[in-house]
Amino acid sequence: MTDRNLIQSCLQGNADAEKQLFFKYAGKVLTLCRRYVSQETVAKDLMQECFIQIFEKMEQYDAHRGEFGAWLHRVSTNVVLQYLRKEKRGLQTTYPEDLPDYGEELEEDAFDTLSNETLLQSIRELPEGYQQILNLYIFEGLKHREIAESLGISEGTSRSQYTRAKRHLKSILEKKTTKNWHYEG
Repeated sequence: MTDRNLIQSCLQGNADAEKQLFFKYAGKVLTLCRRYVSQETVAKDLMQECFIQIFEKMEQYDAHRGEFGAWLHRVSTNVVLQYLRKEKRGLQTTYPEDLPDYGEELEEDAFDTLSNETLLQSIRELPEGYQQILNLYIFEGLKHREIAESLGISEGTSRSQYTRAKRHLKSILEKKTTKNWHYEG
């Protein structure tokens, strides 16, 4: 069944269509939730909240404005951001005197050569505030102004945390690369 048919059936209250739509997109939504929270149970709870919002707002979806998957992703991102604000799990600022020197920052095109799993695991090792900034900037495509508004921080804080997050992520990835090539005989 196509998304269009599933959406129409969901709008008519068809529980089987809702179930099909859920299973079709559950993996993508859960992956998005896992990028923002490290606890699996919280990520799954967030995924459920995302689908509640998706089904409640489905009549607002306009096929002329874009694909359903993109709309679903945006609704889910907004649910996660609301959760982060509500839980006061916003950006934890790290000040320069507390920050180790991670050297050069990671080039953005370096993300293209990594497997999604390696990148996700490495990002999860970052402090929570860094994770949020990287996710919003790289994966959601938000500008620093939009990130600042979403998280209730200044645009300058968003920029500086993004730069620090890339440096820290580079350090983590370099350690993993070194570990993978290290021979223990």
